[in-house]
Amino acid sequence: MWRIYIESFIGLFFLFIVSLFAFDFFVYQLNPDYDYVLEDMQAAALHHVINTLSEPQGSEFTAQLLTNYAESTASTLNIVSVNLAPQEVQNYFAQSPPPHPFSFYDEDRALWLTFPDSSTFYHIAPDQTAQVRQKIEFSDALFFVFTAIGFLIYSSWIIWFIGRRMRALQHATAEFAKGNLSVRAPTNSGSKVGKMNESFNEMADKISRLITSNRSLTQAVAHDLRTPIFRIQWQAEILHEEAKSPALKQKLASIIEDTEEMEQLVDALLYFAKMGRQDAPISKENIVAQPFIEHLVQRLPNPENRQMDILVDPNISFIADKTLLKRAIDNVLVNAMRYSVSRVTVHCSQDAQTVKIIIEDDGPGVPKQFRERIFEPFFSVDPSRNKANMGHGLGLAIVKLIVEKHRGFVTFEENPTGGAKLVLTFPNHDADNQ
Repeated sequence: MWRIYIESFIGLFFLFIVSLFAFDFFVYQLNPDYDYVLEDMQAAALHHVINTLSEPQGSEFTAQLLTNYAESTASTLNIVSVNLAPQEVQNYFAQSPPPHPFSFYDEDRALWLTFPDSSTFYHIAPDQTAQVRQKIEFSDALFFVFTAIGFLIYSSWIIWFIGRRMRALQHATAEFAKGNLSVRAPTNSGSKVGKMNESFNEMADKISRLITSNRSLTQAVAHDLRTPIFRIQWQAEILHEEAKSPALKQKLASIIEDTEEMEQLVDALLYFAKMGRQDAPISKENIVAQPFIEHLVQRLPNPENRQMDILVDPNISFIADKTLLKRAIDNVLVNAMRYSVSRVTVHCSQDAQTVKIIIEDDGPGVPKQFRERIFEPFFSVDPSRNKANMGHGLGLAIVKLIVEKHRGFVTFEENPTGGAKLVLTFPNHDADNQ
């Protein structure tokens, strides 16, 4: 969000500067500066009045009038010889004829006056030491300061106003990404960002319906498959008992084994569909980590006699659904046992915010290009689907759902031994009671 704020501020500031340059270009560059035109007219009128008053009196009276005028207008008067005047002034009066024959404003907006048959110029310049002119400069400086402050306040308000609406949409997006399919962005006039909120809600409705229908279809198909699988398995067992030929018995035993795997897959599918529902029940209780994990490890089948190392502080306890947590750890342990060579290690650590259950094995590990996909349903690292090391493809997907039900997350991390290392991270306390 900070990037949006900074980019919005820079954009507004850029537009503000561009508008100032555009104003200067269209008002002053493409057209005459009418403030300067009016000053030239006033200077010509001043010359006419002074010349009319001083014509019968002489040059000394002219100088006295201009001196009084300069003092009254917080200016200074200098009498300059024609030969000593700046080249800019000489070039102006050398025109034939100049726009104003006897008056001229130079680049510093200082007034130069001359009179007929005179060999001098009268230079009237603003007196920057005069108090009134210092006050004017201070007022001009204050104008720019207040303009800048007003721009900052307005920009900050606009950014806050838009950011508040964006945060509401961002919150809805984040909750939807976490799996809360019922969340929707607010659509009242004080909270929506154009049509984005309605578009998000329309997208969320379609995705929610699609996911819900897919889960319902998965659950229905898995449920309907149970009966035919059971019949195939039951009939195969009867034929296996009645078969006389060893070759036939072996084939029937393979069929029975396959139907058992299919039954396990159906159970996994039903469990996966159940965990994916928003209304899936979760019953949390306090769990002491050491005896809980030790019990899970001890009851785990270990036909290859893998070494099981359990490194858990006896003082660690946290709040979770015991049944769901058991399923999650069992799934990870079964994977670790399947792919390990000689050892599986279970760690458990706790800090102020989280509890981490880490399960490592010394197997071949997972290639880097597959590590982000191992939690996808039915994903297999081995494309050949080797039966010896093939699961149902739902174990880690179920683990991810269970951990996320507890507002945690599961990650695959680098293992120094080269094997797999899965980290299940749970909140240290029940977030609902915080």
